[in-house]
Amino acid sequence: MIHPLVSIIVPIYKVEPYLRRCLDSIVNQTYANLEIILVDDGSPDGCPQICDEYAAKDKRIVVIHKQNGGLSDARNVGLDICKGEFISFVDSDDWVDEKYIEELFKITIKENTDIAIAENIRTTQNTPKQDSKSVIKTYSNKEAIFHLFSQNHLAFIVSWGKIYKQNLFSTLRFPIGKFHEDEFTTYLLFNKSKKISYTSKILYFYFQRPDSIMGNQHPHDLLEAEEKQFDFILKNNMIDLLSTQAKLICWQILYINSISSNENLKIKLYYYEKYLKKQSNPFIHYFLLKIFCKHPYLYTILRKISPFHIRK
Repeated sequence: MIHPLVSIIVPIYKVEPYLRRCLDSIVNQTYANLEIILVDDGSPDGCPQICDEYAAKDKRIVVIHKQNGGLSDARNVGLDICKGEFISFVDSDDWVDEKYIEELFKITIKENTDIAIAENIRTTQNTPKQDSKSVIKTYSNKEAIFHLFSQNHLAFIVSWGKIYKQNLFSTLRFPIGKFHEDEFTTYLLFNKSKKISYTSKILYFYFQRPDSIMGNQHPHDLLEAEEKQFDFILKNNMIDLLSTQAKLICWQILYINSISSNENLKIKLYYYEKYLKKQSNPFIHYFLLKIFCKHPYLYTILRKISPFHIRK
């Protein structure tokens, strides 16, 4: 079997206690034809020195030292220089099974798929025992998008824990300056694919630190991502997903405004969500949602004079 080059992009920032564990898991992969791109995103601790140390020992490692620009920017820098036919992302406080790349690459060949997804587990210092039983499922792009939006399955949502054909990123990059960057990009990558495969085998070990990005909520960015997802759903006539996505957006607005304990807005959200579930016309649905998201109080005025009045 031909083993094409696989580029693994690792954004690095303030993870000195965890970085060696991550890098050891990558350099010890059973799939050897790797380009390992370490993007030091201006880390102020000992991470830059650790990166250089590993690069001196392994010729497959490329180190980029840059000013801090955030996770998306670091990933994009790696994408701009990578040479692999396949791409994978690993977060620098996580680690992977020694067969992570080998297993996912085999799936792409066997299933003739553009993206292969590994199951992950949130864990601590110890690598948990594997369940010997695992299943592989292959989806069309529309089936994968439906699963992504309707099931809230972490393995599908995040950018890490996957292997991608390089051409999927030919015109796509992560949004700089945004948190929840995966919610802005994953569905677009699925849409560019013909088939997406998933294995229930746990190959990625996700370590959530108290100070990690995922450990902190940035609801305004998440709301923006969900609105873009809604636009995509409407544009592609995925009617079955409209009310599901509308519900996510409604609850995100509720979360943002709950900080100020705005009980009046909570009530509006409750009735708005209730209304969306009954709304059959996707264009009215879309129009009202966009007004509500941007100007909830204007929406309140408009609904009083519109024929689409919400009743309890």
